[in-house]
Amino acid sequence: MSRTPFVSWFPAPMTRRRLLRHSLSTAALLAPATAFHVLAEAGTPAAVPPLSNPGDAPAPWSKAEAHMGCLWTLTLPDTPPAVAEKAATAVFAEIHRLNQIFSDYETTSELNQLCAAAGQKNPLPVSRELFDILTKSRRMSELSRGAFDITLAPSVRLWRRSRRRGELPHADAIAKARALAGWEHIQLDAANQRALLTKPGMQLDLGGIAKGWTQDACLTLLREKFGITCLLLDAAGEVAVGTPPPGREHWRIGVQPTPGETPSRFALRETNIATSGDHYQFVEIDGRRYSHLIDPATGLGSIVSRQGTIIAPTGAEADPLTKFLCLMDSALSLPLIQKNFPGIHARVTESLPGEALKVHQTPGFPAAVS
Repeated sequence: MSRTPFVSWFPAPMTRRRLLRHSLSTAALLAPATAFHVLAEAGTPAAVPPLSNPGDAPAPWSKAEAHMGCLWTLTLPDTPPAVAEKAATAVFAEIHRLNQIFSDYETTSELNQLCAAAGQKNPLPVSRELFDILTKSRRMSELSRGAFDITLAPSVRLWRRSRRRGELPHADAIAKARALAGWEHIQLDAANQRALLTKPGMQLDLGGIAKGWTQDACLTLLREKFGITCLLLDAAGEVAVGTPPPGREHWRIGVQPTPGETPSRFALRETNIATSGDHYQFVEIDGRRYSHLIDPATGLGSIVSRQGTIIAPTGAEADPLTKFLCLMDSALSLPLIQKNFPGIHARVTESLPGEALKVHQTPGFPAAVS
């Protein structure tokens, strides 16, 4: 289960049961988020407030709703409440609208309509939003050599069933699911904004990028329609921050540590931070631990326990790049990110049975603050 993060002034995280009660339609939600836990607070390098609301200081305006299988929390410390209410209504409506495009659960979503046409001869016209996220996803797949792959949906669904049952899927089912994958079978026609899945039976799962892409769209909406730049938008630990509150120099974002680590907090502004890992979403079958993240080489959950953190200008970069870190050896993933994504910072911890925790990061990854 995902551990929902919280803003420092916001109440304790929702349990899965409470989250589902708050959802308008759980059947329409995207796949649950990867498991990690982020604490967020506004502060300056010289004086960090405690995680609880100090003294009589007023709590900043916040509102939360369940969408895309997780809790989204919008915090607006410098916006009048009446304007904040209107802005939040618009943001959550936008998240709902994008879910109708990106969801692999909602049968009428645009994504599923494209999948239903897999193997046909003629490309389909698609919305600007779907075309853009498919373009970004395909590039991420190419750069990661398939470690990030939205065409693994059949394997993802098969593994979800296996995790629930606590047993490995049959070899024939694994082979059948893997045979339907292949990011290179996504054909995109930019001139006409059309897309085609060339392999019959292909299915797509945007769970590894949809939240980050949606965060970017929401920040654009807040900035262009409401003139709001001082904000924090948290989607199950994928956190986007704008300019800090008045009198503050940064937002302080704390990342749930890997077992054996001390907690880390980072002073950030106008950026995105995302973390993925298997500390809470894993299963043990026949004495072996498997991640919820699919290893494309096996079609099963990864057996290497990693947690990756990305700090990036956009959510559409931060979200999928954490999967690079979790599914690729750090000797490959970190140089790849440095080469292809200048200005993006990455950190990964790796745990193997019987071995000490290993920590690797890019040279520019910011130092934690006390």
